[in-house]
Amino acid sequence: MPYPTEPLEILGAWVGALLTIFIYSYILWRENYAFRWAEHTYIASTFAVAIVQAIRLIRTNIVAPLMEGDIRYIVPIILGLMFYTLPFRRYRWISRYTVSFLIGIGFGVTVRGALSADIVKQILSSVTAPTGGTAMDWFNFIWVSLGFVFIVSYFTFTVEHKGWYYFPTKIGRYILMLGLGVYFGNTVQFRMAMLSGRVQYLLRVFKIIPWP
Repeated sequence: MPYPTEPLEILGAWVGALLTIFIYSYILWRENYAFRWAEHTYIASTFAVAIVQAIRLIRTNIVAPLMEGDIRYIVPIILGLMFYTLPFRRYRWISRYTVSFLIGIGFGVTVRGALSADIVKQILSSVTAPTGGTAMDWFNFIWVSLGFVFIVSYFTFTVEHKGWYYFPTKIGRYILMLGLGVYFGNTVQFRMAMLSGRVQYLLRVFKIIPWP
């Protein structure tokens, strides 16, 4: 793909490059006018896109069904309007019904998904032996199963970690440290990949390397 030739494409490429430089200027000069301008521009554009998407969502999912005669959507409209009483001290109690409704639904959906995906499936995968697997599959099964037991024993605070119980809790702590280290390494690697992508973008805009 050649370097952009259309005026709007060229303008967009240079605006993106300048915003990237302004954001990374915080590393050298702390908070400065260029960084602050780029930060405000990013927040404003994100907020504008969110408003447009919210209006489109309301028009598609609420206004259109109501115009077709589906009166069930009056309920979310009333709940949404009740939320706007929050700034008024005298009528603030009305918004509590909307907040409690949203928190209750969100908590129920989250707990259901967490129990199914994070807890139940994790336990089943830890105690289910591979059928017809290779030696590496059995090694992974034994490693994961023992690690699961040791880490759970480490977080069992009702039993004092001494005597025969000290050894599995010690291994569980080391396995937990290993897992957190791997997670932190993946996070750093992801951030470095993002930085590499932005550097390549700048080099392409400045025509130092070919455009993809």
